[in-house]
Amino acid sequence: MARIIDRPVEVTAEEGKRPERFCWRGRCYRVSRVLDFWKEVGRWWAGEHEKGFLRVETATGGVFEIYRDCASQRWYLYKVYD
Repeated sequence: MARIIDRPVEVTAEEGKRPERFCWRGRCYRVSRVLDFWKEVGRWWAGEHEKGFLRVETATGGVFEIYRDCASQRWYLYKVYD
């Protein structure tokens, strides 16, 4: 089961590399591995931009989906898996 969050998060990543960590609700999570990666183009006719999604596993075993809005370069936490 998953909860949709879709809120901005701080992500630490070197340019062009996978995220190393992200912070949400005052807690930082270290990304241990990327489980999946895909891009979505969105509803271009409605002004949505391409997004790069990653499903990641953290060092504590949590699974999250984060994405980067390619136009704004901002990161978002999209889903939290239970």
